[in-house]
Amino acid sequence: MKKIIVPLDFSEQSENALKVAAGLAKKHSSEILALHMLELNYNMASSSEGFHPEQTVFLIKLAEKRFAEFLKKPYLEGISVTPIIKHYKVFSEVNEVAKENDADLIIMGSHGTDGLKEIFVGSNTERVVRNADIPVLVIKEGFDNFKVERFVFASDFSVDNLPAYKKAEKFATMLSAEMRMVYINV
Repeated sequence: MKKIIVPLDFSEQSENALKVAAGLAKKHSSEILALHMLELNYNMASSSEGFHPEQTVFLIKLAEKRFAEFLKKPYLEGISVTPIIKHYKVFSEVNEVAKENDADLIIMGSHGTDGLKEIFVGSNTERVVRNADIPVLVIKEGFDNFKVERFVFASDFSVDNLPAYKKAEKFATMLSAEMRMVYINV
């Protein structure tokens, strides 16, 4: 495992994901790509009416400063961390960053919200999981010593899912984990 992407929003959940990524990075001599996506929309960043470019630059610099401070964690010492800032909150960009950087894994924090909001909107983590071309590890709580011992590969075992199976098998080998297979009858 060479590169791990960790989307960060400065929340406790994203810090939990960063801690897990740090543990795996130390174990596998991996680089962490710390990804922060600003919530600037296109109109805000490019409009000449009602919003000035210097305000956009100020918001970007403020976010960069906060991001740099967030990455000053003792558990990241000795780990190569590359900060990446995208200026829009478009979750397909996580997959693009993964492709551009030849990343092996995405680790995301999640608070596990459910209810009506999730039915109508869906979570950011869910969007990344559904669209990612590489494995996504979702962390819902803090871990002192995270280790993957086993995981489930759910599939209908059609030929179309063979590439996903091969990626899961590679992932299991990479983490020295047992992969259990579950047949999903669609």
